[in-house]
Amino acid sequence: MDFLQACIMANREIYFLLNNGENLRLECKKGYGGDISLKADLEAEAIFIKYLQKFGRIYSEESGIIGVDGDDNSIIIIDPLDGSKNFALNIPCFGSSVTLKKNGETACAVIANFAAGYICIKEKNYFERRFFVDKKAQKIVSTPLCGVGIFEKAYQSDQLAAKLRQASFKYRVFGALALSLSLSHEVDFVLFEGNIREFDVAAGWYMSEDLFRFRNDNFLLVSKDKGIFDKIRDFIVESSL
Repeated sequence: MDFLQACIMANREIYFLLNNGENLRLECKKGYGGDISLKADLEAEAIFIKYLQKFGRIYSEESGIIGVDGDDNSIIIIDPLDGSKNFALNIPCFGSSVTLKKNGETACAVIANFAAGYICIKEKNYFERRFFVDKKAQKIVSTPLCGVGIFEKAYQSDQLAAKLRQASFKYRVFGALALSLSLSHEVDFVLFEGNIREFDVAAGWYMSEDLFRFRNDNFLLVSKDKGIFDKIRDFIVESSL
């Protein structure tokens, strides 16, 4: 079984777990990433370990570095349940993200949207959306401007949120950064302000490599439109002064 097929099988098993498991919303312990892990987080992590540990060391939001088996030059970065707070509150926006890096370079990324029942797969020039139930796969390409972006952690923003409001930018806050980045070809922009963790952005950053991108210690911006990108990047620079 190759890595991509293992990812698909792991995500499929988690998808059915989240729809049929018991007591998955129970809070368990603080995870490696600093958030309180749900039972769902830990069970999803266990499924990923089962399928992926033979391909290299795993770096997980829940447990940090896991295992030493497999290829020493490979590391697999996972967020077993992206948007677990949404899952706990029955808000239909949660998924997972997996990134395979070999010798420091990203080789493959998979982001699942469990609420919508599909996964996005990026490997070299191959980028598509597959559904868990039988449905034709869709190639992912940039769509025309839609008039709305995504601004994760906007509720923590001060100056930047005000600048976007004054410039009449419309946006949504989903509470699941990996899922938001997987939509970057379809929305006008994806913006994040705050502490950037590799678990949250590794897969989505790779999926958006053909778009306009900016990233520093406190901000991340992706857009398919250079005009929008330049304007928001200017706002970021002004907010950082």
